[in-house]
Amino acid sequence: MPQKIELSTRDGETFSAYQCGNDAAQASVLILHEWWGLMPHNRLWAEQLAEQGYRTLAIDLYDGRLTDDSEQAATWMREIDQEAADRKLIAAIETLTEGNRKLGVYGCSFGGKQAMQASLLRPDSVTATALAYCRMETDVEKLACLQGPVLAIYAQQERTWPDKQESFEAAMTAAGKFTQSVGYDAAHGFTNPTSPRYNAAADRDAWGVLLEFFARHLK
Repeated sequence: MPQKIELSTRDGETFSAYQCGNDAAQASVLILHEWWGLMPHNRLWAEQLAEQGYRTLAIDLYDGRLTDDSEQAATWMREIDQEAADRKLIAAIETLTEGNRKLGVYGCSFGGKQAMQASLLRPDSVTATALAYCRMETDVEKLACLQGPVLAIYAQQERTWPDKQESFEAAMTAAGKFTQSVGYDAAHGFTNPTSPRYNAAADRDAWGVLLEFFARHLK
């Protein structure tokens, strides 16, 4: 049954996570939340992925803080202690890869950036990375460390598109890595059902692409 659990970093710091799925699952998915904090729809993603046979964790990088105010969310994102967040990411990765499980990571916006960060922190442990409408890593030397493919989902109504897609694809090519790209005529936040920018059709299609990507690379 889905449950809230507490994890500890190697430094003894504790943080909460929402855990779903069978402990005997052969593959797992780590879910990273947007700048609002760990929201109900992030937990729903964990549940839906567990229904596909994955062991899942949606971890809380904000220590229980939640907001629907964009200014507050932006402040929290800017002020995050990335070194502390990295320790949480590593602890989650180690938990999900127990028993040699394959691991996928997924996040949107701030969560997408953290998903890539997780993959770069432990490239030998992450089999597949999925990101949606986030700041894209373009450091070729860093990307060269990746051991698995990247699914990049773009919101084509963002002012930074298509430049961000072109820059990321060029960097991945230079690093000798594979990326799958898919874009939607939708705004930033289109996968968040609580957002006024939510686009149900695009969200539904992107979720199908995500499931297919993980099924191909994790099972």
